[in-house]
Amino acid sequence: MVNLNISRFLAQSQVYTLVIFIIFLSSLHVPVQAQTFKVHSHNDYIRNIPFWEAYANNVASIEVDVILKDDKLYVAHEEASIHPRRTLESLYLEPIQKARDLNIGHLNPFILLIDFKTEAHSTLEKLLEVVEPYREICTAQNGEALITLVISGNRPEKRDYIKFPSYILFDYQSVSDTSDLPLDKIAMISLNFRHLSSWDGKDEIDENEKIKLLEAINIAHSLQKPIRFWATPDTPAAWLTLHEMGVDYINTDDPYGATQYLSRKLVNH
Repeated sequence: MVNLNISRFLAQSQVYTLVIFIIFLSSLHVPVQAQTFKVHSHNDYIRNIPFWEAYANNVASIEVDVILKDDKLYVAHEEASIHPRRTLESLYLEPIQKARDLNIGHLNPFILLIDFKTEAHSTLEKLLEVVEPYREICTAQNGEALITLVISGNRPEKRDYIKFPSYILFDYQSVSDTSDLPLDKIAMISLNFRHLSSWDGKDEIDENEKIKLLEAINIAHSLQKPIRFWATPDTPAAWLTLHEMGVDYINTDDPYGATQYLSRKLVNH
């Protein structure tokens, strides 16, 4: 048992040493206070170092898929990929709490966008239970909360949003059905880019498709809500173009690359 505990301690020490090193390297390149853009770390959990890589790059939003199974919230896209140790607590809530308690990194507020892959109400009920021990990281204390919990994927009907605690917000996914929206419970509007454009992110975007995208962006902004597109081309040209069009959260599978590129392009402007 002693040897097992020592091994576990050494493994944990190696992880946190690596984490601190990643954060240190990122801080050399990205002036946190100067960022004029917001990056959304899409499907963050598939990376080699979930949470910490995105956090080190000061992203504004981190996405994690969850599945409710056997009364636990597993981090996975489908049941076949569930691993017993990859839970919402172990990959996200515990590390976020650790960053806060140990004052690791920038501690800038960000969105934890939780994409439900299982039934909305039962998964939300379990989320409220799981989050309870970590309430201090999602509740404002002398300022803004460290994380904002935003529910995506399978969600309750919009009329039911108000039934949930103030620290639970929602990702709304339409700009056509905007009547009677509980705006106070909506954190952002997210849309499928491919429903509006087939652009590959390399050459110039088609002007008609650009107009469609701008119309969606303007509707979201008229509701005073930020907008994000998923399934966007993941290229430097796309990151910059979407930012210049007014997209609030730049969706990417490469948070380091997107942050570095946009920093070089925009920080000094």
